[in-house]
Amino acid sequence: MKRTIPTGALAGLLWAAAFCFYPQWTLLRWFIGLAGLTLLLSLWSGVRAAKSPRAAAAGSFAFGLCAFSAGCYWIYHSVRIVSGGPVALAIALVVLLAAIMGCWYALGGYWAARMQPKRPWVALLLVLPSVLVLAEWLRGWVFTGFPWLSAGYLTAPAFAGRLPTILAPLGGMYLVGLATAMLAGACVLVWRIAPNRVRRATGLLALIGAAAGLGQIPLSEPNGQALGQLHARLVQGGIPQERKWLGEQFLPTLDTYEQLSFGQPMESAGSGPTLIVWPEVAVPQTQDFVRDYIDEMDRLLRARRIALALGILTETDAGRHNSLIVLGDGEGIYHKHHLVPFGEFFPVPDGIRDWLLSMNLPASDLVPGPSEQAPLMAGDAFCGVSICYEAAFGSEQRRWAPAAQVLINVSNDGWFGDTVALEQHLDMARVRAMETGRYLLRVTGTGITAAVDPRGRIIDRLPKYAAGFLDVSVPRLAGTTLYVRYGEWPVVVLCLLLGIALPAAGRIRKGGQPPFTPSEERE
Repeated sequence: MKRTIPTGALAGLLWAAAFCFYPQWTLLRWFIGLAGLTLLLSLWSGVRAAKSPRAAAAGSFAFGLCAFSAGCYWIYHSVRIVSGGPVALAIALVVLLAAIMGCWYALGGYWAARMQPKRPWVALLLVLPSVLVLAEWLRGWVFTGFPWLSAGYLTAPAFAGRLPTILAPLGGMYLVGLATAMLAGACVLVWRIAPNRVRRATGLLALIGAAAGLGQIPLSEPNGQALGQLHARLVQGGIPQERKWLGEQFLPTLDTYEQLSFGQPMESAGSGPTLIVWPEVAVPQTQDFVRDYIDEMDRLLRARRIALALGILTETDAGRHNSLIVLGDGEGIYHKHHLVPFGEFFPVPDGIRDWLLSMNLPASDLVPGPSEQAPLMAGDAFCGVSICYEAAFGSEQRRWAPAAQVLINVSNDGWFGDTVALEQHLDMARVRAMETGRYLLRVTGTGITAAVDPRGRIIDRLPKYAAGFLDVSVPRLAGTTLYVRYGEWPVVVLCLLLGIALPAAGRIRKGGQPPFTPSEERE
């Protein structure tokens, strides 16, 4: 363990760096992330790993602990800076989340090291990448899931609109992640089999260069059937989270959104937007509290034949919901289904809830909406909706297609300040556009508001923490991708076969004997 834990920690820090720095040349962070992933898979393979699976698990835990402590540091900002919680609590929550994520990698590392096949190419190109994807898939849905910093979210945004992202509409983020892990496994294989350092370096440069070169091949436009244009105005209020719920800020907030929405004509040709989108809980009150305002806004919008989709808290017999409602020339209401644990609901006893309240932290539960809801209507456009955290879950967003012609994601990322969480969240939302073959309109209160095409490319975006609006015209698309039809299950089944069944069958044939003897492979 003297070597595995430091190696795993270094790999985790490299992985976090790939998700924490967003230079204009995105290949740089892709290379950094690939280096971290290659180091991780090197811990899972070879004689040393086979002789001590516990050491491989320990190194893998160190990978997860360091990757998520550094890559999700913005949780500290949310708890300490915005909510005013104690420093110790904020640090503890970051470390606790990182430790839980590290356990998934430790589980994967132990299995991979113990069950790896004798043939290096089978282990590194098939078994270990599949085990990695299974670990990511498990942490993406167990206990409501936390799919941040997954391999697919490294590669897909980095090569948006180019050849590697052709995998997203076929098998989603996990298929992209599997290809990324296979490339990392190939790097380890080259390093292991090359007879000297010169050939190792030459082989790695050729392999990574070829992968990066393929990543420069542009893709043609998707073949979805266009049903006309949707002219939209995306409104970003730029109101910091620290001021959003202050009583004296309520009327200025409404004035800000009204001025940005209706105070200026649309920049593009035409009579104006047919859809205006406000972000998550743009109106910082419940719908019943502002019923007169909502009714008057609805009447004025209908007269102007404009649809307004706005985020607001709503009340039903079931309880309070985080919702997006449509006013004016449209109809529908969407209640957020996938709530944020310890953000929107608190699975804790009443005593702990009281303690959270005493620490100046939110501790009241929202109620999730049903899993099956109808798309929203804005004029003639059918819109699939996700609210904030939901944009991270492709398996849930695919339910909107093929009925939805455009995707809308509204969010309130003001909880995270001017941190890298804003870019991370945008990148995950971009993958949803790739998977479904739809244009995405993303609207946030403080950034990053952007329009994304079906290849994941950003058409236009607003600067962070600035009030403004973005006028875009996007095609309303029909059609269905393979991912929309089948989800990630084909990829999961493939990984189960390659990562679980294949090595288990090999071990059974050998009567339970380990795959290596110390003299069979040179480390």
